[in-house]
Amino acid sequence: MITLKDYQTRVLGSLSDFFRQCAKDGRPDAAFQAVQLRNGRQPVPYIPVHMAGLTPGMPYVCLRVPTGGGKTLLACHAAGIAMQDLLHAERAVVLWLVPSNTILNQTAEALRDPRHAYRRALELACGAVEVVTIEEALRLSRATAEGQTVVIVSTIQCFRVEDTTGRKVYDQNGAFAEHLLNVPADRLAELLPGADGKPKPSLVNMLRLRRPIVIVDEAHNARTDLSFATLGSVQPSCIVEFTA
Repeated sequence: MITLKDYQTRVLGSLSDFFRQCAKDGRPDAAFQAVQLRNGRQPVPYIPVHMAGLTPGMPYVCLRVPTGGGKTLLACHAAGIAMQDLLHAERAVVLWLVPSNTILNQTAEALRDPRHAYRRALELACGAVEVVTIEEALRLSRATAEGQTVVIVSTIQCFRVEDTTGRKVYDQNGAFAEHLLNVPADRLAELLPGADGKPKPSLVNMLRLRRPIVIVDEAHNARTDLSFATLGSVQPSCIVEFTA
């Protein structure tokens, strides 16, 4: 296990403070101001993103860490902090977005390796974990989704409808029929309908139902209106970005 450096501990402590206050009063703007003041900084405004699926009350924060500062390690811990301090949950779905297929493969491999420090940090933060790629997520069972924290590693491009995988994310998929059984009536309007007007069994609707924690690596590559709309399509519970 890698021992966190002092600055990494401070970063995660600030994130924890932010999420705890968000959970308490539902005001990420006030939480953002308060955390800055506790760190002795002159507060800058919290700027919510106005996009469908990204409500003003949804915590959306970016952590700036220098290159070589351990962003992936911090992201492993951040997922657990969001799960515990914001959602007060024992398990969650985490959508971990990376900038390229090369980094996707590297990240998924490290998070799956029981000997790797990233995997150990993820288990320490989240408990039992199942790590899948976006292609594997298209076959995700309800038992797997509900039995432990599931980390889906993907690129943001995979959630754009013009991408081949993106179409599969939104397409009807019988593997997700079981996920949509007994959906509470007050949640039905959040799900995308099929041709029959009923919620379409699809990966994107499974994600909407479970309100994923979204981790964005190299976030400076995902700051277009299209990217924000893509993030909103899964209706996340929170978004934690990492950038240098």
